[in-house]
Amino acid sequence: MGAWFLFFLVIYTILLLKVITYHTIYDHVFFGFYSILITTYILSRFLLAYFHKQVDFDPSYQPTVTFVVPAKNEEDNIAQTLQRFAEVDYPMEKIEVIAINDGSTDNTYEQMMIAADKLRKTVGRVEVVHWTENKGKRHGMAEGAFRAKNDILIFIDSDSFVEPDCVRHLTKYFSNPEVGAVSGHTDVWNRDTNLLTQMQTIRYYIAFKVYKAAESVFGNVTCCPGCCSAYRRVYLLEFIDEWLNQQFLGETCTFGDDRSLTNYMIKKYRAVYSEEAKANTVVPHEFGKYMRQQQRWKKSWVRETFIASMFMYKKNPLAAFSFYAYVFLAFASPIVFFRAMVWYPVMTGTLPAIYLIGLLLMLFLHGLYYRIQVGPRAWLLAIFNFWFNTVLLMWQLPWAVITIRDSRWGTR
Repeated sequence: MGAWFLFFLVIYTILLLKVITYHTIYDHVFFGFYSILITTYILSRFLLAYFHKQVDFDPSYQPTVTFVVPAKNEEDNIAQTLQRFAEVDYPMEKIEVIAINDGSTDNTYEQMMIAADKLRKTVGRVEVVHWTENKGKRHGMAEGAFRAKNDILIFIDSDSFVEPDCVRHLTKYFSNPEVGAVSGHTDVWNRDTNLLTQMQTIRYYIAFKVYKAAESVFGNVTCCPGCCSAYRRVYLLEFIDEWLNQQFLGETCTFGDDRSLTNYMIKKYRAVYSEEAKANTVVPHEFGKYMRQQQRWKKSWVRETFIASMFMYKKNPLAAFSFYAYVFLAFASPIVFFRAMVWYPVMTGTLPAIYLIGLLLMLFLHGLYYRIQVGPRAWLLAIFNFWFNTVLLMWQLPWAVITIRDSRWGTR
């Protein structure tokens, strides 16, 4: 109760601050517009997430499912990833597993074969595809889709682990024929490794529980992540060849596979979020690898956001407005930050108090939400986490634009 009181008190304070400083909008229209828009956008995410509703089970609807797991050099995790499929609460005769060894140079293939032999004792069908040369995750996903015989494809990263009831909570959304994709909810498996993994734990939770939930209200989730997401196979096959051979600025697309696949799907169908369909994933615990991962994600965001902007205006007006608002905010943030933290102090000799207070309140809001939903576990770290991602990682976006044609993976 106390945390909820603080949560709404922070919202009230943010709104009061905007009212008090409303006159400054006319001094600098661009920055004033940014201030109003970012406040509206963030608060609307929490409001829309509140209206995100779960779907009830329909016992008569149990489609067949295929787990597709592309893997390269994942000898430490692939066995557990595959073994989890034998523990799901779903009719085993309706499950098949297709694992693709994508040119691994370690013992991934051997671990796959051991796990596959165990799976065959319970799961309806298991197939292991062995490639001696690396073709890339996108080709592995497509291979699984082509070989699959079942209705629903569930793509699982080779370092992610599904919970037993995950399949039921993914498949129930497909009882609506308008739904083409469903994003599960992913938490961090190696949360307690170090400070970096704890920070990612908070970021993952908020990204799914608030931001994907908000997008899901309109059936417009913009990225169904590779950790754990499901697709209606018959819809996916409509565009899989185009997706597999996607090019951008004359270069073959070799990253951003999941965001790209979602983009193709939401052109015509709905993509939603299931907070009950839980999985866990291993995240980078080394700072350098984490930064390279984030840079790759930024580049895929730039590319796919540009593509999505060509059709997003046809969607629900509020969903479309939210999309284009976020695009503006993302590109404007470095400019606003530089003006507030560098230009303004140099030119006036004073600190940007209003900007800093507003930023702190927004960070505190995310931290309080995490505290309410998860408990007291390291919730204050959420403030530092979102400061880190807001202030430091924003500078990766301009660099992503500059290096957009660089197709290297970066973390392998």
